[in-house]
Amino acid sequence: MAVSLTSETKLRAAMSRLLAGQPQHTDGALTKENLAREAGVSHATVHRATDILAEWDARNPSPEQANAQRGRPR
Repeated sequence: MAVSLTSETKLRAAMSRLLAGQPQHTDGALTKENLAREAGVSHATVHRATDILAEWDARNPSPEQANAQRGRPR
């Protein structure tokens, strides 16, 4: 499901700040909750932004994903 252009822009800017280690509205932890807070959108909006979530997951793999990519067990 798509989100508005305004929400998409906010989410992409928030993702850039968080990944660069320059948060403005959160503690900087790389979580989807902080992505929503940093962008100033609801948590539901984040989950409707499937393209942005796919990019987030690709640029910020979970510990389990990172270990799998390295060939390490959980």
